[in-house]
Amino acid sequence: MKSTRQHLLELIEHRPGITAAELSRALQLTQADIRHHLANMIKEGLIVSSGRQHSGRRGRPARRFSLASSVYKDNFDLLSSALLSASLDQLSPEQESTFLERVAGHLVPDKTEKGPLSQRLVQVVNQLNELGYQSRWEAHAEAPRVIFERCPFAALRAQHPELCRIDARQIEILCAEEVTLVESKAHMEDGFCMFLVG
Repeated sequence: MKSTRQHLLELIEHRPGITAAELSRALQLTQADIRHHLANMIKEGLIVSSGRQHSGRRGRPARRFSLASSVYKDNFDLLSSALLSASLDQLSPEQESTFLERVAGHLVPDKTEKGPLSQRLVQVVNQLNELGYQSRWEAHAEAPRVIFERCPFAALRAQHPELCRIDARQIEILCAEEVTLVESKAHMEDGFCMFLVG
């Protein structure tokens, strides 16, 4: 069953410029209840006041409401997937590897950190987190590990597992160590991955 907010958002999406009175009639709720929900949704950035309706009567003109532009879904994932597929279609395995390395180089600054590996890994994690990853590193008996709890490309991983190779190359560029992907859960919503460093 849909919540009042979901009903409001659907009505506002299908009838941009709708007023609180019209929403009240459509949902059979009081205008005070509707205005309460609308005020909260404006604070959350879901809707905006998109002008006023002049009724010709005395009193203030009624405010009109529309969805905020941030609510509309963009199709960057679809475009990125199409561009990646088109770029990789005719490449040999060697050319694909070179291409993925070049993409990784464009995503991170081409600088190798100096100092002990633990210090470099802290800097790697900080730089990746600035790019939208939720990463951390852990010491391990075999070798240190960089772990992604969240990857900004998670929506594309199921179709493009080669993105994990781009991630591994980014870590290699940043810390100047060989990196191996040891675990990837592309099916998870946030794209969990683990890399062995060194």
